[in-house]
Amino acid sequence: MTASTIRGVNHIGITVPDIEAATAFIIEAFGGQLIYQSFGPNDPPRQGHEFERAVGAFPGTVVRGQAMVKIGTGPDIELFEMHGPEQAQPVRASDFGITHFGVYTDDIDTAVERFEKAGGTALTAPRAIPYATEKGPGNKVCYCRMPWGTTIEFITTPDQMAYHAQTDLRRWQDDD
Repeated sequence: MTASTIRGVNHIGITVPDIEAATAFIIEAFGGQLIYQSFGPNDPPRQGHEFERAVGAFPGTVVRGQAMVKIGTGPDIELFEMHGPEQAQPVRASDFGITHFGVYTDDIDTAVERFEKAGGTALTAPRAIPYATEKGPGNKVCYCRMPWGTTIEFITTPDQMAYHAQTDLRRWQDDD
């Protein structure tokens, strides 16, 4: 393997209004595990021109906490508590940019129920996947929102997806 080979998605960063509440939610809603917290509300914040330039933050943004949380076997979730003079609302599916991330589950009904009990909101009940390439008798999807507005997709595909007939490439959760 060469140094330039991409091995996969390492983590997904999410800005949240309260690092402690968000960490607790991820742990409760997904059975997540806190890997580490680099700094929190009681530590000196990260701020200033160099920070703003390095991450593309709006001038005057202050970071009050950072935590790395593991859920399942996919990428880790990196949480940042940031506050600034100009912050947009969480993106919608129709906005440009990253609009959601998906988590695979073997039991979508139980996963969504757990998510809701932890404080999240399901946009619909789990439903059949509508895309011809992903359809299968038991294949389902459900979009939800975390308490601070980030959208997440729960997906389960116990039945082979139709795209298998179109390519030898496989999504990571596909065994065959």
